[in-house]
Amino acid sequence: MAWFGGFTLETYNRIPGEYEVVTVGAAVTALSANKIQPLTGPYARMSARAAMVSSENGDLRFRIDGGQPSASDGHYLVSGDTLVLSGTQALQQFRAIRARDTNGSLRVTYFY
Repeated sequence: MAWFGGFTLETYNRIPGEYEVVTVGAAVTALSANKIQPLTGPYARMSARAAMVSSENGDLRFRIDGGQPSASDGHYLVSGDTLVLSGTQALQQFRAIRARDTNGSLRVTYFY
C-alpha cells in the first residue's frame, strides 16, 4: 500500500513494472496487450493485475466493459485525474476516446 496524491493506492503486494504513454485521439484506443501480458523481459509470462492510469493534456471518455466509448458516452476522465484499474480483464477491456477536440495522453504503470 502506498500514499499517492491524496489517496491510498492498494497494490495487493503486486510490484510496479511496465510503463507506457498512450495517446488518446478521435479513434478508440486500448492499453497495449504486450504490457498487460509481456512475452519478453522481467515480467514475461506474467499478467498485470492492476494499473495506475493518469490523464494529461485532454479530457477523455472510457469504458471497461468491452464496449466502445464515444465522445458523448462512457465514464468521463478529466485531464489531471488518476484512475486505478484492478483486474487483468478490466485492463484488457479498457477502451478510451477523446471527449473534446484535443488529444489526451494516458500515463500507465502496470502492477504484476
